[in-house]
Amino acid sequence: MVTILENQKRMSLKEIECNFQGKWVYLVDLEGPKYGWFDTAVPAVVADDVFEGDETGIYDKLDEEYNGNTMDLTYLRNLPNPFGFIELIPEDD
Repeated sequence: MVTILENQKRMSLKEIECNFQGKWVYLVDLEGPKYGWFDTAVPAVVADDVFEGDETGIYDKLDEEYNGNTMDLTYLRNLPNPFGFIELIPEDD
């Protein structure tokens, strides 16, 4: 399921990590150093799969609106590896 966040608020990387475990997040309006990790960003889209909902054009629209000042982060538990197989990551005990 893909969710476009309506009441977006700026978050730190730690806040994003804590709030979106098990999800993929598309971020806009990144603030921080020119090179390296951002300090804060605004989560705009949250999904259960990488670029889910791409057919709607939402990511192109956001990229254009924020002049490319966008990125995505994944906190998904199971991701396809480079060979196309799903890697199952065990739950922490």
